[in-house]
Amino acid sequence: MPQQAMRRSLWIFFTCLIGLAATQSVAQRPSRAEAVQAGTNLPVLHLDAKEPIVSERKVACTARLILPPGATGGVEAVDGVVRVHGGSSQGYEKKSYGLTLEAPAQWLGMRKSTQWVLNAAFVDRSLMRHKLSYDLFRSLSSVDGKRYAVASRFVEVQLNDRYNGAYLLMERVDRALLDLRSYDGDAPSHACIYKAVDHAANFFQPGHEGYEQREPDAAAKAYWEPLDDFNRFVSSAPDADFRDPEKGIATRLDIDNAIDFQLLVLLTSNLDGITKNFVLARDAMLPDAPVPPRFFFAPWDYDATFGRNWDASRVGAEAWLSNGLFERLHGDAGFRKRFAARWKQLREREFSVAAIHRLMDDNARELGAAAQRNAARWRTLDGPYPDRLSFEEDLAQMKEWVAARVKWLDEEIARRTKQDG
Repeated sequence: MPQQAMRRSLWIFFTCLIGLAATQSVAQRPSRAEAVQAGTNLPVLHLDAKEPIVSERKVACTARLILPPGATGGVEAVDGVVRVHGGSSQGYEKKSYGLTLEAPAQWLGMRKSTQWVLNAAFVDRSLMRHKLSYDLFRSLSSVDGKRYAVASRFVEVQLNDRYNGAYLLMERVDRALLDLRSYDGDAPSHACIYKAVDHAANFFQPGHEGYEQREPDAAAKAYWEPLDDFNRFVSSAPDADFRDPEKGIATRLDIDNAIDFQLLVLLTSNLDGITKNFVLARDAMLPDAPVPPRFFFAPWDYDATFGRNWDASRVGAEAWLSNGLFERLHGDAGFRKRFAARWKQLREREFSVAAIHRLMDDNARELGAAAQRNAARWRTLDGPYPDRLSFEEDLAQMKEWVAARVKWLDEEIARRTKQDG
């Protein structure tokens, strides 16, 4: 087992033990959590679970979203089921939750759905790293290509009448979000979604190790052929075949999407998001289609970004992130030129320091006093994050880190394309 993977496995084990002990401690002391202030500017999700919420199975619940004072409208209580959501984050005292509602709900201007995620962002003092990253990727959409990422909104959560902190209410990555065709068991080809859950999803070898099949439903049909074919080609095709305009990588992968995806990973320095924690999807192949569908990327899991790693430790601003696919793509001078041109374009707009700082400030204003209420609710001495780091300090560090990061990337991308003319 690689050293990093072993380190992470041990870390997950010990944080699970700590989280269990902390949860038991909370349950034993008297309930004295803060009530959500009457003047909050955030919606409040009241979640009532009929049993203790666990990861192994779903438990019955009722959810009701209450809008902040002054806002019109409200949401009736919706029945559903809830479970603890996430992998290593299950060891944290503040849990993330996955909600499945009995009836679709259209919450806070997002798409109508029965599937929702309440992201705890426990290792993220700013509470905004996921939202900031997903919003950035969606902002790169154009008439020629949509950039898919979940929409999200800040909420505060009352869990069984106890204040549980500020959360990010998120859509789920699924067929509807990615505009893919519905599953037809009689069709010869199907839309597919694969989630990279392990660093084996690095495109250096054939097969589908490191992935989970999310579409079609694996219980209905195991459907690995498209991914196996793609990985086989990326990992072993001769260079001439890989670059061939008629049958090469550009006929199998949306290159513009791939460029934007790697640029997002690089901008945010998502160390855990280039060989895992991403979504690879493709639509169904129709017999009469003029061109075959191509794979494209969607981002997922961006708490380890903007100067922090998955264990909340600080990281520097100088790191180039790649995998087997992007190594092959960057081996072509034409691709490098295209990549550098897109970076230069985005640096003048969405990826400018001023634009990113503005998004951070917007999120901070939206959170308002909820950031302090959340910090007071989850003041823990055993968590992985530096305990004395405040919301304001994390935000200041993020801004300083972004300025250093884009400066280094400007120089690094220029260096990598220096000989290309």
